Amino acid sequence: MIFILGSGYAGLNAYYNIKGGAEKILLSHENKFVFYTAYLRNLIKNTKYEVSLNFVRKEDVKNVDISNLEIKTDKGEYKADKIIIALGCKRPNLEYIMERINNKNVKEEMCITAEDEYDDYLALQITLYSKIAGKNVRYHGNFLSYLGNKVANVVSELTQKYIKTCEEPNLIIEKCVPPEFTGLLSVNSYLEVKKSVYAIGDIIKGWPKLGELAMREGIYIGKKISGKLEGEFEPIYIHIVDTGREGIHIRSKVPWGINYQEVKVSKIRSLMKRFIEKYYIWRKGNMGFLYYL
Repeated sequence: MIFILGSGYAGLNAYYNIKGGAEKILLSHENKFVFYTAYLRNLIKNTKYEVSLNFVRKEDVKNVDISNLEIKTDKGEYKADKIIIALGCKRPNLEYIMERINNKNVKEEMCITAEDEYDDYLALQITLYSKIAGKNVRYHGNFLSYLGNKVANVVSELTQKYIKTCEEPNLIIEKCVPPEFTGLLSVNSYLEVKKSVYAIGDIIKGWPKLGELAMREGIYIGKKISGKLEGEFEPIYIHIVDTGREGIHIRSKVPWGINYQEVKVSKIRSLMKRFIEKYYIWRKGNMGFLYYL
């Protein structure tokens, strides 16, 4: 029996891609998919960002014994043949920041940044959407410099046409916190923690916390377990920053020590991001053909 822990970007795409009659169970503390890219757009327009999942077994994972392939939940204990850990991590104050920016009674200037540089894309996108919404929000960060100088230069030049920077942040997106019983997990090039145990998504130690990347990891593991894929996982950071007018489409392997950067800017890519928001909700988190974009 294959147990998948977590119904986020990574866990869902692993579940969808495990085929060939393999027995699989998806455990999660909630039977819904939350698409945070669409959640951020609620700063400017009411956007559906979650969808119910009737195939999820709603159980809260309390512990994972990686050595013995055992799982404990609030409803029982399980022995697995394989475990895919996709429990992710939580940003403790993201909801508070969204509520504060949306609060019409808050008049003072807000300066937003991210505690973890890998969450810089969140601070930047929130600032851009806040500007569109007429909010008094400025940005403090490095314009995604961890993705390479080429990316940072394009992002900095374009986004500063629309937003202003600041030096003293008073809204800080806190670092993503994983479950206490696992912590962040180290993986090899096959996304293995050890034999028959895999970690995918935000729970991987030292990797960017990004939905697009998590989905690709899920697809890789699902196909690998199903015997449809060989070789190592090749990570790539793919993301679209939406200025409200143009979309900045970024592809980079710099976080993994490979000097590959590609940046394309167009209005079509801004529209593409809005399509993606609707597509993933309609598909219940199934990445599908967007894997190839």
